Amino acid sequence: MSTGLQTIIDNCNGIKMNRRNVVGTQYTRNEIPRVSATPTRNPWKITVDMPNRFRYSQARALLEELDTLDTYTPQVVTFGNLTAMNWIFAYQGTMTTAMINTIRVDSYVGETLTLKNLPVIPSTRVLFKKNDLIQIAGHPYPFTSTTDVLRGTGSTVTVTTSRPNIITDDVSNLGIVVGSTCEFNMFCPNMPVYKLTPGGYVGYGGTTTNNALIEWSDSFFLYEFVGDA
Repeated sequence: MSTGLQTIIDNCNGIKMNRRNVVGTQYTRNEIPRVSATPTRNPWKITVDMPNRFRYSQARALLEELDTLDTYTPQVVTFGNLTAMNWIFAYQGTMTTAMINTIRVDSYVGETLTLKNLPVIPSTRVLFKKNDLIQIAGHPYPFTSTTDVLRGTGSTVTVTTSRPNIITDDVSNLGIVVGSTCEFNMFCPNMPVYKLTPGGYVGYGGTTTNNALIEWSDSFFLYEFVGDA
């Protein structure tokens, strides 16, 4: 399996996120705004900045993987590997991993996710905090909780999600994945090209070997593939 985009993410020095809806705005002659939102699956759009620190000798396999992916092939990636930034999607609730693993989906209709098999903990405990990342196990398309969700006293809880369910399969009784372990199905429609600049020499046993530093033409724009799941 190719790991090109995952390698880029794991070595980046900055991430810019865009989850905004597609919205059109028009202004009348007397400057009254008319705003309309286009129905959308609201894909994640993430721009990744790369430092020019890769040596060609280290990255020949990476370059081949990126060229093979080209600008259209999606790849499953996670943002939990990069130590400097894996806290971005860290789970904020108070459940343990064992508790999360027992939870099952009761139903998921529109932006309403209902969960069952809840842990036996005080009703005031927080299961999910606003912006916690959640994913149906075995399926792409992560989403976030738009509100804080407490355990409560019932046998189920309801999570209002940041986008509607587009999974065409029946998801009832499936488990969930949360936080930085969630996975995204992304492709890179602008796939930057690379320039090799002589330098970055490597020494082996007193012998200096020619090498080159890789300079990317642009940031990597990762767009979530949101076909039917």
